[in-house]
Amino acid sequence: MKNTQAHLLQHVRAVDNRLVAAVEVIAVAGAIMLAAMIKVPLPWTPVPVTLQTLPVLAAAYVVGRDRAMAGILLYLVLGIAGAPLFAVSLGATAGFLFAFALVPYVTTAFRRPAVGILAATAVIYAMGTAWLCLWAGVGLWAGLTMAVFPFIPADAVKAGLAYLVARRAVGR
Repeated sequence: MKNTQAHLLQHVRAVDNRLVAAVEVIAVAGAIMLAAMIKVPLPWTPVPVTLQTLPVLAAAYVVGRDRAMAGILLYLVLGIAGAPLFAVSLGATAGFLFAFALVPYVTTAFRRPAVGILAATAVIYAMGTAWLCLWAGVGLWAGLTMAVFPFIPADAVKAGLAYLVARRAVGR
């Protein structure tokens, strides 16, 4: 009898784990969607300031690398498909958005969350700037002026908040 009960409990836990995983993936996509709604346009660049990087940088520490990546990919797929509220433009910001998919792997590749978050931010900047330069037909300096320099103060705050979330999630 105990073996049967143990087997049933293991089955329930497996179903529960899949449900939890699905909820976490949807929560990551939803958090990014909500953060994208907070948008401040800047007059000299087609790239607005948003809060998207905050949940993107923190997600892997909260739900794990693979679930964070699945949530980011869900957000991107829904956005590209044209789902309302999941606006993903293949215009000026596409490089930043597609860089998001790499962030869970970059952040968790380092032992210290602060280093992972800084490295992931650099990846986002690099891919975003490269794409913007191609999309706008501008050189590197103009790309950095439009895609990096104006965003450093706000991104430093978001990275700091993501670090606090990560530190709490990993217990360091």
